[in-house]
Amino acid sequence: LEDFEFTEFDVYNILIHLKESSAPGPDTIHPKVLKECAANLALPLFLIFRHSLDSGFLPLDWKLANVTPIYKKGVKSDPLNYRPISLTSVPCKVMERLVKNKIMDHLESNNLLSKHQHGFRSRRSCLTQLLEYFQEIHDFLDASDPVDAVYLDCKKAFDTVPHKRQIVKLKAYGITGKILKWIESFL
Repeated sequence: LEDFEFTEFDVYNILIHLKESSAPGPDTIHPKVLKECAANLALPLFLIFRHSLDSGFLPLDWKLANVTPIYKKGVKSDPLNYRPISLTSVPCKVMERLVKNKIMDHLESNNLLSKHQHGFRSRRSCLTQLLEYFQEIHDFLDASDPVDAVYLDCKKAFDTVPHKRQIVKLKAYGITGKILKWIESFL
């Protein structure tokens, strides 16, 4: 997967499904505006997205974020009880969704993901993962086989993935060319 085709309608379809309650990024472009003006903005955004993908670069403004602390639990005066949320450009999120959809199509159609991978996949969830897990335990117990389980909590797992390793993994999955260059620029 070096490049992919997408249309003005693909952009329009993402725009009309934006969550209006989402907060805008530093560019202050609100998702509600993009959604309500989708028919008029789909073509200009399509042209911007196509240029971004063809050049392999993101506009610098798309790399900016407003970081907002969100309270988790515990003592509110303790900064460790908050997690940062990065509010990024909504047009960039639309472009990200185009790229993500094409990459996921590539991974799914070529059976490149483990059948045990449930996160971030359509028609799968934490619930389907739990059901598979419990079924496997049940099968072992039915066969009178011993069962061991190890639980891991990887703190900040998404924040700590080395970018170079991520690029190597994408190449191994056949994601190259313009898409890979665009992702490298994104990182």
